[in-house]
Amino acid sequence: MKKIKLAEDLELSQVVMGCMRIVDSGISGEELLKLAETCIDMGVTSFDHAPVYGGYTCEKVFGDNVLRKRPDLRDKMQLITKAGIVLKGREGNQTIYYKSTKEEILKEMDESLEKLGTDHVDLLLVHRPDALADPAETADALETLVKQGKTLHVGVSNFMPSQVEMLQSKMSIPLVTNQMELSVKNMENFFNGVVDDALTREMPLMAWSPLGGGSVFKGQDEQSVRLREVLTEIAKEHGTSMDAVMYAWLFVHPARIAAITGTMNAQRIKTAVDAAGLTLNYDEWYKILEASRGYSVP
Repeated sequence: MKKIKLAEDLELSQVVMGCMRIVDSGISGEELLKLAETCIDMGVTSFDHAPVYGGYTCEKVFGDNVLRKRPDLRDKMQLITKAGIVLKGREGNQTIYYKSTKEEILKEMDESLEKLGTDHVDLLLVHRPDALADPAETADALETLVKQGKTLHVGVSNFMPSQVEMLQSKMSIPLVTNQMELSVKNMENFFNGVVDDALTREMPLMAWSPLGGGSVFKGQDEQSVRLREVLTEIAKEHGTSMDAVMYAWLFVHPARIAAITGTMNAQRIKTAVDAAGLTLNYDEWYKILEASRGYSVP
């Protein structure tokens, strides 16, 4: 499994196991442990979490059934979590809001470590841009957690280039990644400056929803139909599947993109792993681009 180097002492597997659906999937504790073991055996050593996944439950389910049962696995994996989203009712609130105060980030970090059953994570991300955030305060929180050893590195998620720059300007340590929505179905961030900014900073990206939420497989909207036709054709030429081609479309990009899977199915994760060995040529890449946008390049 190819590794994506974020820092001298941090590499993520190019395929990351996304843990958002652990609870919703209904996977049992024994099955979850087996899946984590299988992922590591395949080279998928990075696991993506967030406090709000499963309504504040997924981290604890993972901690109870994986790390507390097999603590030896901790040194074989990279743990990623996030901070800064407050769901309805968490603080008596009637709305979901983003909160990047120092108090909130430090509190969420401690809660995540307790639930996961570890004394540190490898990477902490600010989950969403907080419109009320004082960037100096957010930066202070992140740097404090690195100094305390509770996270080895920090980054952001769903940040636009100006927001990355604003936060980075207040920090003495680098933001090592930006986790964004990237797929053949949703190409907005390839053309709005996000990918350009990542290339300029030499900062790898993490792609959430790399299969576009699955709508390409059965959706009847014009974009999905166009994509399905082209992806099926290219998959047939390579003797592989549509989802492998969708992953490969991301992996070939020089921005060094790691893809976060959203499945609890080991075989589907293996498809993503195998896609790392599939190289699309320029013509194939642009055919997919054209199918997604519905028009050819000028």
